[in-house]
Amino acid sequence: MQKLQKRILLFAVVLVLIPALSLAGRPQLQQERLEVGRALIEVQFANLTDILPYYSDDIEYHDPIVDIYGKESMTAFLFQLFGSSPDLVTTIEDETLVGGVYAATWTMAGQFAGVPYDAKGISIIKFSERSAQVYYQRDYYTEGDIMAGIPGLDEAIWGFRTYYRCSVDPTFDCPLDGPPSTAGSAMGTPGWSDGLVGRENRLHSPVQLNRARLEVGRRLVEINAADWQSLLPYYAVDYEYHDPIVNIFGFDVLVPFFARLFASSPDLVTRVEDETLQDGVYMATWTMSGQFNGVPYSAPGMSIVKFADDGLQVDYSRDYYTEGDIMATIPGLDEAVAGFRVYYRCAVDPTFICPLDGADPLLGIWAEKSAGPRPSGAFGLLQNAPNPFNPATEISFVVPAGGANISLRIYDISGKLVRTLVDGFESGGSCTVIWHGRNDQGRQVASGTYFYQLAAPGFSEMKKMVLLK
Repeated sequence: MQKLQKRILLFAVVLVLIPALSLAGRPQLQQERLEVGRALIEVQFANLTDILPYYSDDIEYHDPIVDIYGKESMTAFLFQLFGSSPDLVTTIEDETLVGGVYAATWTMAGQFAGVPYDAKGISIIKFSERSAQVYYQRDYYTEGDIMAGIPGLDEAIWGFRTYYRCSVDPTFDCPLDGPPSTAGSAMGTPGWSDGLVGRENRLHSPVQLNRARLEVGRRLVEINAADWQSLLPYYAVDYEYHDPIVNIFGFDVLVPFFARLFASSPDLVTRVEDETLQDGVYMATWTMSGQFNGVPYSAPGMSIVKFADDGLQVDYSRDYYTEGDIMATIPGLDEAVAGFRVYYRCAVDPTFICPLDGADPLLGIWAEKSAGPRPSGAFGLLQNAPNPFNPATEISFVVPAGGANISLRIYDISGKLVRTLVDGFESGGSCTVIWHGRNDQGRQVASGTYFYQLAAPGFSEMKKMVLLK
């Protein structure tokens, strides 16, 4: 009987400890997810291979131009992206983690194929259940921030931004002929809304307040021509708004901005897809569709809405989307957007069949508009031959006259370094190295896909090869 009682007591203790241990481990997992999310966004060329193990085999990635499925394609995409932008630096501004969803706003600066640019954006990262591995990532930004620095595309993007601001921005001194849209409605001073907001601010229960904030945040994101005036009470007097083109400061400026926006887009419809609320910050992904001055468009995006104090009034919001989705349907601008997207995908998308025969997008095809040969003074990495191969393959590359310190390394699909073939000074000219399918320890590697990367000061290029046995 005593043994039975001891067993029952031990079983009861275990039942009590299991939830406690589970709860105790959760903060550690959340901290790890925060660190992983931050590392994936702020990754740089130097530590690119360190972050690849955090992606699951079925990783799904999206940005305004590229869609990637699977770890092999994700690895190739990141190598090609940082090959085009080896000096890219991304800095996180705000971040949040709700359950298994990490979100962060950021700024990034660098050069894309030699063109300097600065951009703002936001990323959503989703973790596998009870894990720090990532199975989904989406980056929101506007390709206009890159296009603005490319000769031949800069005029198109700045022309559209001027056109857009003339239509909706009441603070903009429009340089175009003819008056901008003046549709609007004077709502009086911001004080007209104090009664409604004051009543709703008396929600003292955290549960009630969060429920109300979720509803308000959703309504503000899904705002439209029919209800925008009824939602004005939720905006603070010192309200601040930003999108890729327009910056609004103050309630008095917000009212004419909305009036102009919905005069230009009277049928605009926005539908929230995913949403989170934490610490007074509401975030939502969405799709919007409608017409802008008679031109139909559809665009995905994301919004951040920050609530002031402990109430329902909002003092800050930012919308992330790409203006390219609107430009793509405007005659005269559509070709510029389509051309840039081809140019971008040729440079970074390993799944894209590039139609630019003979042209290297890393050399600036927009500036030259030429499919000529690579300059003799440039680095170059050729496709290995044979490919697929067994048991050995040749990798050829070009070093400019005068020579340079270079490295030629091979990685597996997880981003792990397999073999360093060259690491040091190479004189100028064409070079060929043979890889016999062995790692740095001299062991034969398994069949599969591998990536080889040529890196030098100010240059990086990567290609894919397949070992078949």
